[in-house]
Amino acid sequence: MIRPTQAMELIQTLALPKNIINIGISQAYGYILAESCIADRDFPPFDRVMMDGIAISDMSKTEWPIEGIAFAGEPCHTLKNIEGAIEIMTGAPVPNHCQAIIKIEEVDFFQKEEQKWARYNGQNPIQSNQFIHKKGIDSKKYDIILSVGDYLGPNEIALAATIGKSELSVYAKPKIAIFSTGDEIVSLDQIPLSHQIRTSNSMMMEANLAYLGYQISSFHAPDQAVILEERLVQEMKNSDILLISGGVSVGKKDFLPEVLYKLGFQSLFHKIAQKPGKPLWVGSRADGKIIFAFPGNPISTLTCFKIYFLPWLLGNIQAISEIEVAGLPQPNVNLDQWIPVEWIDNRAKAISNNGSGDLIHWKKAAGLVWQKAGQKDTRLPYFSLK
Repeated sequence: MIRPTQAMELIQTLALPKNIINIGISQAYGYILAESCIADRDFPPFDRVMMDGIAISDMSKTEWPIEGIAFAGEPCHTLKNIEGAIEIMTGAPVPNHCQAIIKIEEVDFFQKEEQKWARYNGQNPIQSNQFIHKKGIDSKKYDIILSVGDYLGPNEIALAATIGKSELSVYAKPKIAIFSTGDEIVSLDQIPLSHQIRTSNSMMMEANLAYLGYQISSFHAPDQAVILEERLVQEMKNSDILLISGGVSVGKKDFLPEVLYKLGFQSLFHKIAQKPGKPLWVGSRADGKIIFAFPGNPISTLTCFKIYFLPWLLGNIQAISEIEVAGLPQPNVNLDQWIPVEWIDNRAKAISNNGSGDLIHWKKAAGLVWQKAGQKDTRLPYFSLK
């Protein structure tokens, strides 16, 4: 049995499938880039005005006659008289012969002999190049501005669009199969008998992954080793990753570890010294197929799915911040604990619950805090569940 930190490190050694596809930029959000993107021009491509105001050349003066007005989207203007000024808008090229921009809040306009003038009303000396975004200061032409492996979020999509990339080469999202096991599980449209429950783990995972844009298939198998093996073989033909709920502990009907070994999978690890979610099985096969087999209890699956699987899949291990938490339970001497917390008046409070089968109380959880074995601190690492 390994510690949670060891499990996190081992999971990062698993390689996601790397099939490359081309996709339109408007559909590329959330994908991983499979090409380098090169700047096709300097950025910014011209000396760019950063504030509405006036552009001037002579900074020794405090009053200037206005020669005209320059808008964003117009070719670069030229200041004809170095003692004059041009009214300027944000995003416009800095007019030729101008040395500084004075923002509109520090300018008073007035009429003088039927000529529009501007007067500086600021308190500080005017600085050369103030409010000018200089050409090429962000990047130069031919610089790499996006690299292979970059996650395509809002800023990355905007950068790609800026250099004219209407289509991008990305790593295809792996096909994921979700597989529930257990004789006690029935589908959502069935009325469960007194000894049965409706499937919830598979729906939780399917909804989360569908929201993230993954292609999902799902199926169920009873607690029979032969049927379990047959269905796994069939589903693996069309899937890169299998997520399995149940059948992975040490009960008499927990056949999964044995079946997976028979199918050629090697276990990365089987158990983690944590509560909830101790019997998490993670492994892979020589053909690149990967399996995460979660415990059957819903809270155990939720915890392992959010803490271990999703960060690996998305490649964005969340930064761990520490928060002060009230109402913590006594630490477990041997096991790390993942404790649900809610926010009340901007303060974190541990949620009392009835264990890893208690979905009712866990619905209030905004996140989890990580209490290591024997740790008595009340300031703990926090992981969001939202």
